[in-house]
Amino acid sequence: MFEHPAADSTAVCSARDEAKKNARSYFVVCDHSADLFLGYAVAAKRLKGQLDSLGIAPSLDSPLAAYIPCGVGGAPGGVTFGLKTIFGDAAKGWFAQSAQSPCMLLGMASGLHDNTKVEDIGLSGKTDADGLAVGRPSGLVSVMMEHLVSGIYTIADEEMYPLLALLKETEDIYIEPSAATGLLGPVIAAKVGEKAGIHICWATGGSMVPEEISLMHIKKGKRLLEGKA
Repeated sequence: MFEHPAADSTAVCSARDEAKKNARSYFVVCDHSADLFLGYAVAAKRLKGQLDSLGIAPSLDSPLAAYIPCGVGGAPGGVTFGLKTIFGDAAKGWFAQSAQSPCMLLGMASGLHDNTKVEDIGLSGKTDADGLAVGRPSGLVSVMMEHLVSGIYTIADEEMYPLLALLKETEDIYIEPSAATGLLGPVIAAKVGEKAGIHICWATGGSMVPEEISLMHIKKGKRLLEGKA
């Protein structure tokens, strides 16, 4: 395992160089891998099985909306592609991004896709949502999602912590800050008048966070809920 102090793109380049030294290696990077993209899409099939077991069937009158944390875009793009393949227009994918690192939003809104990065518009790319701290989006996903994603919203770090603290308090489930971004989705969708009968917050991530760190996150969330910095 190698740890890099620089940004995601620098770490990826370094990892690619390391992989080239081993003839038996197979390098997978989420910004340009169709294999990885399709692997994420399988999650939609598994979700359908869970919904079937609960007697839940998305329809045009009661569509499913999935709110998925987004960094470079591989996971949310793959999941959205899978949902659209299975449910068609009865499924809607929303991407949640850090306010300091909204690379997919920037790439799609500008039409530049992976030919731009958040630093180009004066953003730092620094966020406690480390899984979303990506400055440049996947060109593959950005282009594919232009007509598939329903919306993209951003969330500040100080909004993530109260959400994860509330989830822990009400459901006894801990998720990391990156995963908490999806919890704001239903509120955003309602504000813009988006119709959805089934809300899925794709709250993955958190099981490998050390206990002392997770407790720190929860305490910070509670302080913010109480209006204390």
